[in-house]
Amino acid sequence: MGYIEAVVIPAGARRIKVVEDKPSHSFLALKDSSERSINNDWKIELPGEFELAGTTVRYVRRGLWEKMSARGPTKSPLHLMVLLFHDQSYGIHYEYTVSMNTTQDRSSEEQKEPEYLYIWTHSSWQDCTVQCGGGERRTVVSCMRIANKTMEVVNSSYCHPENRPHPQVRLCNSHPCQYRWVTGEWGSCSVTCGKGLQQREVVCVYHLQNGSLIHTRDLYCQGGKPPPLQGCEGRLCLTVWEASEWSKCSSDCGQGVRTRTVTCTNPQGLCDPLSQPTQEEPCEDHSKCYEWKTGDWSKCSSSCGKGLQSRVVQCMHKVTGRHGNDCPVTLRPPTYRPCHQGACNEKINVNTITSPRLAALTYKCMGDQWTVYCRVIREKNLCQDMRWYQRCCETCRDFYAKKILHKS
Repeated sequence: MGYIEAVVIPAGARRIKVVEDKPSHSFLALKDSSERSINNDWKIELPGEFELAGTTVRYVRRGLWEKMSARGPTKSPLHLMVLLFHDQSYGIHYEYTVSMNTTQDRSSEEQKEPEYLYIWTHSSWQDCTVQCGGGERRTVVSCMRIANKTMEVVNSSYCHPENRPHPQVRLCNSHPCQYRWVTGEWGSCSVTCGKGLQQREVVCVYHLQNGSLIHTRDLYCQGGKPPPLQGCEGRLCLTVWEASEWSKCSSDCGQGVRTRTVTCTNPQGLCDPLSQPTQEEPCEDHSKCYEWKTGDWSKCSSSCGKGLQSRVVQCMHKVTGRHGNDCPVTLRPPTYRPCHQGACNEKINVNTITSPRLAALTYKCMGDQWTVYCRVIREKNLCQDMRWYQRCCETCRDFYAKKILHKS
């Protein structure tokens, strides 16, 4: 099914005629080198006249019967195709003429057609390739010269070799042969291990009408004699070990061991233990040597209410303890977490106090939270910021108390 190319009609062809042998559901198709076409690309045209390859092609369709014709000459090759469907048997007849460039007398220069025409024809059929059992016979393709309405076979050099059509092929002598080859079963291999030979019986027999077979001479059977010998390989070898894939390394950081399964596949279990592959070997893997290490949580940043705690998070080697960057980022532990130290003084909310001096007089101080840094905060005069005042309220309160005293 689908498009099948039947023939390429060369440039310069005249008197082109294509006819279906009988009505069918298939379609004739034609296209030139410029992609102009009839019934191509699964598009079926209405009958009419079409311009292809520099000539007018007349397309006729009556029911299921089709015909194409053109006077020519064509300026480019024409591809004749058939869109086949479910037709079990299909045939077409096509013909065209191609003129040869021969020397002409002045008196014949005005003639449109040359004096001699040379065309390829299927002149006869060859004999069948076999006498029975199904063979092929092909047509004899000959070069013919047309002169004065007569045709004669001439040397093939007079016709264009590129225009020579392929021989037509038909099946022949499909009846079963009376003489035929009969083959037996293959015998056992000549060796039990390694490469050897096995043989079978091949005889020529004559088939009687009652169905019985008679052994006869080999020369009566046609075709090549089937081989009585072929190579083989014995499987009962002493060393037939099969090993599975290696397992993963037992350690994901440093040296470890990987294993595999080794089995004897000999049917009798005869495997040489000296040639057995190893089942265990050392391995080394450093893909998971680094892991996250965390320190202790710090005190809450606030003596009352909500605050924060922090800790040190580092990527370190499991064995050496060295710092690295190969820890998985998605598994990094948190550095901060919220904390709560109970409710603050309800009467005085430190977040609403805008003056540190007022805080020194009214804020209930529970002691310094950052004792190490409070002295620096006082020296850098950072007690004015309420955030630092909360963490160093005792040091800052003393600072403002002395300041107020000094002014008075």
